[in-house]
Amino acid sequence: MSKHSRVRPVYDSDSSDEETNYKPRKESNRSKKSNDTQDDELATISFGTLRDAQSKLQDEEVARQSDSESEGFFEESDSDSGPEETSSNNTHKKRSKHAPAVASSKRPVSRIRDIPGLPSRKSQTLHTDIRFDAAYGKADLTQTRKNYAFLDEYRKQEIQNMEQILKDKKSKLDESEKEEIRLQLQSLKSRMDTLKNRDLEDQVLKEYKKKQYQNVKEGKSSQPYFLKRGDKRKILQKAKYDTMKPKQREKAMERKRKRRLGKEFRQLEFRPRNE
Repeated sequence: MSKHSRVRPVYDSDSSDEETNYKPRKESNRSKKSNDTQDDELATISFGTLRDAQSKLQDEEVARQSDSESEGFFEESDSDSGPEETSSNNTHKKRSKHAPAVASSKRPVSRIRDIPGLPSRKSQTLHTDIRFDAAYGKADLTQTRKNYAFLDEYRKQEIQNMEQILKDKKSKLDESEKEEIRLQLQSLKSRMDTLKNRDLEDQVLKEYKKKQYQNVKEGKSSQPYFLKRGDKRKILQKAKYDTMKPKQREKAMERKRKRRLGKEFRQLEFRPRNE
């Protein structure tokens, strides 16, 4: 045999099986003995003591059930009374409509507050004219026009000055500056024309109303006739044509005719069918 070889012990299989079978037999014998001792103890107890113990157990179960029912009844009564208390608390905690508004403290409070009945800051622009502010009452444009009628003289003077600058051939202005002056002159003239037309409309309508009330006083008509939108437009157009010069009237009529023809051509233009 070599030096490093080892001898392993060999066990007999039959002896090992007997040992394994022997252990559970011992355990089963012990359990049988314990069961026998318990049966012997129960056999020594009399039937009277067993009956008394059974009656006590039944009494305890009945008492336990009654306690559980009483607890459930009290819980239901508490739950019924709960909403009344909460409702009373809610009514007590209800905020008044006159209470101050609650706002977050994280946002800074603006110094300018919105006043009910006046336009808010969001609807207004930065540049507002206090003459037409709602805080001073409703604006009367006709009265404002009368109060600031003297500005027309300044506008006419500005128009004359700009026309002289453009006519001056010795001026040292650039073309860009001259173009800017032309645009200003055009806008100022259009503004003057708009104001004149507005004044004319106010004057014509005022004369018409005056004439209607005069007819009612004289008995020519039972009640004044209030103009509709279409009738008002016709009267104003006739008044404009009366104030125009013949050449201006012809140009205006020609523009109106071309506008009407263009509208008719757009309505009658050829459109291909959608197949």
